[in-house]
Amino acid sequence: MRLTVKKLSKAYGFFWALKDLNLDLPPGELVALLGPNGAGKTTLLKLIAGLIPPSLGKIELDRMPLSHANGSSRAQIGLLAPAAHLYEDLTVRENLQFFTSLYGWKHDAGNISSALASVDLSDRADEFVSTLSSGMKCRLSIAKWALLKPGLLLLDEPYGVLDGSGVDLLEEFLKAHCRKGNLVILASHHVSRVLKICSRAIILHQGRMTFNAPRQQPWPDFDQAFREFLPHGEA
Repeated sequence: MRLTVKKLSKAYGFFWALKDLNLDLPPGELVALLGPNGAGKTTLLKLIAGLIPPSLGKIELDRMPLSHANGSSRAQIGLLAPAAHLYEDLTVRENLQFFTSLYGWKHDAGNISSALASVDLSDRADEFVSTLSSGMKCRLSIAKWALLKPGLLLLDEPYGVLDGSGVDLLEEFLKAHCRKGNLVILASHHVSRVLKICSRAIILHQGRMTFNAPRQQPWPDFDQAFREFLPHGEA
């Protein structure tokens, strides 16, 4: 899936959380979305996911405006956020059955079992989601997107609740996802970690894009752009 953003802006009252953003991301990119708190990262992800409307500008998925996209196009967008959309009073297995039914798929017990095994949740399949830790819920979300296979996957600070093995699992999933021609945008404060796996880095600062370039080694332009928003002495 190709993502194109044209002069995208979002205002909350008189405050511009995002201003005049332009992007053109082809399939296969794994994008690190970076910036300090309040830079506009979460706002951008919510706009792309269709959770909030833009104040100005437009978003296109495969050259089709998001506002006009049909259900099948919107089904190609997945969001993994700290407040994952899971149903606490359903079991782990029932959550996956429910989400696949929303997409019009018949329940395939074998696929669901394989997805749970891939994230080490097989022994928790019949437990209620309310009993899971935050890290296990994140693993369940990975299993959900492994089943649903969105063309565009958006992630907002996924590292915080994962242990070491969970982080490795997530990163391998994201890299495999992009190798299939899908697109991933990953917002994170774990800069050194995401720079190791990304194919492109974007920096937002005070609602504006200050950097956008493919990964390079060395990367002096990125280093300079990144240091501009760090507190004095932190670079």
